[in-house]
Amino acid sequence: MPGKRLDEEERQLIAQFLWDGLGYSEIGRRLQRPASTIQREVVRNGGHNAYRPGAAHRAASERASRRIPSVDDLDIDDEAYSFDRSPLKVQEFHLRLERVFRQTGLTRTASRILAEIFMTDRGSLTATELVLRLSVSPGTVSRSAAYLQDIDLLHSERDGKRVRYFLGDDLWYRAWLSSAQRNSTWADTGLDGAEIFGLDTPVGARLKDMGQFFAFVVVDMEATRQKWLDFFEKKKRARGES
Repeated sequence: MPGKRLDEEERQLIAQFLWDGLGYSEIGRRLQRPASTIQREVVRNGGHNAYRPGAAHRAASERASRRIPSVDDLDIDDEAYSFDRSPLKVQEFHLRLERVFRQTGLTRTASRILAEIFMTDRGSLTATELVLRLSVSPGTVSRSAAYLQDIDLLHSERDGKRVRYFLGDDLWYRAWLSSAQRNSTWADTGLDGAEIFGLDTPVGARLKDMGQFFAFVVVDMEATRQKWLDFFEKKKRARGES
């Protein structure tokens, strides 16, 4: 069975098993499929309460007709759903992680790429794997991954003929640094504006308060930055890195 796409009969059975209240692991056992395959099939086609086997099969047929590989074609037993992790809780956290990344200002696809890589224990995915998981074009993955590399949240290496993307070791430091730079801009803008409008005017007073507040924040963040750099350097030495 592994390596073969789900057929219409299996999708009908999935719908019936969901109606009977069975979980992904039990459905997978009965169909001799990985639980992750069942979970992806349901989530990508409306979710537990809205799964329709006919519509799901038509959508799969349309994807196949476009000759774009499907995740089902590979039947990947995804790490994220191993170690007896709850598929439902994993999926809920996955969506939450994507939302958090988007709230930082990342694009939707960039957020999805980061979340996908975070959700693998090995901490990396190839470009092809990302295309399959996200159901987007190779060009979309390439552009979004390039953007993430430009802001140092991702890096890539050649893996044979494939490109493999990794999370940067200093990912959180880079995210923090971006925030620090924004705070510094707020501080400079506020203090410059206070001088332009005059400290004895309402506008000038407000701008002064703004500038001083963010100036204090920047000082505190600089102290935190140095502590993190010291910590990160110790980690590198412990791993034997130069």
